[in-house]
Amino acid sequence: MFSEQVQSSRATQKEATRNKVLDTAYALFVSVGYADTNVRAIAQKANVSVGTVMNVGSKQSLLIQTIGHRITVMHDELRGQSDNLLDVLAPFLKMFTGQEELSKAYGAALITQGDNGEILNELRTLLVDEIVLRLGNMLPKDDAKEFATILYNIYLGLLLGWAAGAYDTDELSIHANSSISRLKIAYGVK
Repeated sequence: MFSEQVQSSRATQKEATRNKVLDTAYALFVSVGYADTNVRAIAQKANVSVGTVMNVGSKQSLLIQTIGHRITVMHDELRGQSDNLLDVLAPFLKMFTGQEELSKAYGAALITQGDNGEILNELRTLLVDEIVLRLGNMLPKDDAKEFATILYNIYLGLLLGWAAGAYDTDELSIHANSSISRLKIAYGVK
């Protein structure tokens, strides 16, 4: 029994340290910039060793984990708040366009790390489920899921186009709204 308490206490402490490292990393990525943040700075600011930071992940892995966590939290806050589909995409578009360097680094990290299919699938599932929830009874379940999947793919394409400089932030919102309108027409959603 004592052994179980020690293991539980260690697990709790380890999780608290992990969260501290991730929170510190994200704060530095935002305030200093991704390019100017290094593992040593994260360790120093978090009051942990470089090895402790590296146990949580490399710089790219930390970025992926922190952005993924922010996206999950945003989804939890948005859950079913309105029927407006643009309200689902807008906070994420704003998050990415509001932190251009970080967004581009995140996209690059997802690609260069090469083993993030599971993370992308989790994020896709969150967004698709939220869109399906907002479509409610407007479409049969299979059509709602197809609509949501298409909208998710449009969302990714819009973000890539914005990141590549194809259009600015205002145009990004216009394209998102236009895409939603066209999908609604195509699926007969009022």
